[in-house]
Amino acid sequence: MARDWANQGRGKLGCSYKRTTLIICAINIVVALYVLRSLYGSLYLYSSRDSYHAAKYTPEQIRKMEESVRIRKAAEPVELVKLAEKLKKQLHSEETAEVPQSLKQKISDEILQLLKGLNGNSNLTLQRGSAPV
Repeated sequence: MARDWANQGRGKLGCSYKRTTLIICAINIVVALYVLRSLYGSLYLYSSRDSYHAAKYTPEQIRKMEESVRIRKAAEPVELVKLAEKLKKQLHSEETAEVPQSLKQKISDEILQLLKGLNGNSNLTLQRGSAPV
């Protein structure tokens, strides 16, 4: 009796489990293909857009950019950078102890005075701490 009832129920729906599974798989495949097509299309759009808007510099512009980088590197306070690196190494190698606030303030004031002493028009040999070339 139970089997007859189950067969009657399946017959009323008009589709079996196999047919339902195939329909769901077909829908999933269609959706997956649509998503892949969308992704591929967006990659193509971005790659062509980037190559189209790529900057093209003249040799004169490239020379000016290189000169700008060279001037910026030459104006860097090398001595101050080396001193900061040395202090950083010392702080990492030693055990740190709590420093009083007054001492911190005094050190920061000294650093600020040294930085104010280095102006943009100062001699590069003074900043580098080496003899003139």
